[in-house]
Amino acid sequence: MSNLNAIKEIKIGDHICSIQRRLPLAVVFLKSGLENWEKCLYIGNSPEISKNLEKIGIGEKYLQTGQLSLISGETRPEERLALLGENLDLAIKEGYRCLRVVQEMTPCEELLEYEEKLNGFYSKNPALGLCLYERKLFEREILLRIVKAHPKVYTAGMICENPHYLSPVEKEVGKEFQAYLGILLDKAILKRQFVRCKIRSEEILKERTKKMQDSRDAIFNMLKDMGESYKKLQKAYEELETLDKMKDEFISNISHELKTPLVSIKGFSELMRDDKLGSLSESQAKALEAIVRNADRLTRLINSLLFLSLARAGKVEFKFEPIDIRDIIETSIMDFGHRTSKKGLRITREIAGKPQTRGDRDRLVEVLVNLLDNAIKFTPRGGEIKVKAWEEPENLHIIVADTGIGIPREVIPRLFERFYQVDASITRKYGGIGLGLFICKNIVDAHQGKIWIESEVGRGTTVHILLPSAKSL
Repeated sequence: MSNLNAIKEIKIGDHICSIQRRLPLAVVFLKSGLENWEKCLYIGNSPEISKNLEKIGIGEKYLQTGQLSLISGETRPEERLALLGENLDLAIKEGYRCLRVVQEMTPCEELLEYEEKLNGFYSKNPALGLCLYERKLFEREILLRIVKAHPKVYTAGMICENPHYLSPVEKEVGKEFQAYLGILLDKAILKRQFVRCKIRSEEILKERTKKMQDSRDAIFNMLKDMGESYKKLQKAYEELETLDKMKDEFISNISHELKTPLVSIKGFSELMRDDKLGSLSESQAKALEAIVRNADRLTRLINSLLFLSLARAGKVEFKFEPIDIRDIIETSIMDFGHRTSKKGLRITREIAGKPQTRGDRDRLVEVLVNLLDNAIKFTPRGGEIKVKAWEEPENLHIIVADTGIGIPREVIPRLFERFYQVDASITRKYGGIGLGLFICKNIVDAHQGKIWIESEVGRGTTVHILLPSAKSL
C-alpha cells in the first residue's frame, strides 16, 4: 500500500532514486504505467521482473504488443541512453502518453555522469523513470553522491523531494548519508502532512461552501417569497385602505343623514312631552320621555361615529377660547338628571376655586358627557358618582369617580383604543360600541392634556384628566 501511495506522487518529468533494489516497487511502478496507456521499459534482471509481473496479472500480452519491453541489465550507460531515445520515439509514434523506465543500476565509473544525462532526459521529454540501487553493493560515498544527484528519492514508502544538498563529503560518510536521508524524509513527511491538511481544508471549504450555497439559496427563495407576499400584502392593504376610506365616507354621510330627521323627532317629542301641543295622559308622557331619552342616546351615537370619521380624515376642528371648568361640569351633569334619579344614583361635585383653561367648550362637554355616561352605565342602583376639579401649579385636574363594577387591571391599557370592549357580555348588557374613551383621549390630546384610568374590579373606577391651566398658557 505504501508503494502504491508513493507511485501516485510520481508525475511525468520525475526521475526517482530508490536506495534499495525493491522489485515490488518496480512492479507497482510498471503496472501503473501499463494501466495508464504508457510505454514501459525495464532494464535489469528480465526473468526476475517477469515472475513478479506475472504474480499480479501482467502477462505476455503487453510484451507481444510492445507496450512493455524488457532489456538485460548488462547494457552499458551509453547504450541505455540510445535505448531510451529509441523507445521514446516509438512511444510518441504509437500514441502512448509517455515513456516509463525502470533501471537496475550497477556500479561503474560512468555512473554519476550517466545520472546527470538522465536528469536532462527526463526533464526535457514526456518520460518518467525509476533507478533501483542496492545499498550494500556500493561504497557509501558513491551512494551518497548518487542520491544527491537525483531530483527525488524514494524512501520509507514516500517520495522525498531532493534539496540538491551538495556539501563536501564528510570523513564519516555513513553518518552524513543517514543525516541526508533524514533531511529528505523529514521534508517528505512535512509535505505529506501539508497535502493531507490541504485536502482536508479543501473538503471543509467545500462542505462549508455548499452549506453557504444552500443557505444563500434558502435566503434567496425566502426573500423571493417575502417579495411576492409583500406585493400581495401591499395590494391587499391598498384595497383595505380604499374600503376603509369608503367606510369613513359612508359613516360621515349616513351620520349627517340620520341627524336631520333625529332633530325633528327629538324636537317634536319634547314639545309634546312639555304639553306644548296639548295635554297628555301619564302613559303618553312616559312614552314620550322614552322617545326623548333614546333620541338623546342615538344622537350621542351618531356624534361619536361622525367624530371618528372626521378624526380619521384629520378634519376635526377645535375652537379654543377661555373656559370655566365649573361651567363645563355643570352643563354635563345637567344632561343626566333624569337618568340618575331614575336609577337611584347620586352625583356630587367638588370644584375648588375657579379653574380655567383654554379649549373648545363643546368638545370638553363631550368628554365629560362620555365619562358620566360610562359611570352611570356601569354603576349599580344606589351608587355614587363624584366629579372633582382643582388647580395645580400648571394644570387643571379633573376626575370622574364611580362606585361601579370596576375594570380588570390587565385591560386598562387598551381602553382608549377605538371599538374596544372589555368583553362581549358587557357590551350586550350595558350597550355601547367602544368609542367613548377613544373620543375622550383624542379631544384631551388635542388640548395638550393627559387622560388615564385607575380601577379595581368591584370597587369602582376613577378617570383622571389633566388640562393646561389658563395661567400656564
